[in-house]
Amino acid sequence: MAVDRKEKIIVGVNDYVADEKPLETLLIDESTAEGQTKRLRELRAERSNDEVARRLAALRKAAAGTENTMPYIYEAVKAYATLGEICDTMRDVFGIYEEVAIT
Repeated sequence: MAVDRKEKIIVGVNDYVADEKPLETLLIDESTAEGQTKRLRELRAERSNDEVARRLAALRKAAAGTENTMPYIYEAVKAYATLGEICDTMRDVFGIYEEVAIT
């Protein structure tokens, strides 16, 4: 009863309730994905893939050791390594965290 009379405030229940405004959904058409794929292909064709491979190898070695990986990530980015390539390199060393299911 105290909640109903607002003697006891519960945020989101009887006070400070958010207005029910529907969120706008961002719709991205296929041409955007096609454009990004084309840009990625062009980037991989124009960059020095040997340099990217060297930078990713250096990153892999640093990640396997005790060095700070940030300078190596920065150098890989400067060589135009993609985020996916950098993440794959880090996954090779550190693996993927999987939460243990509690039953």
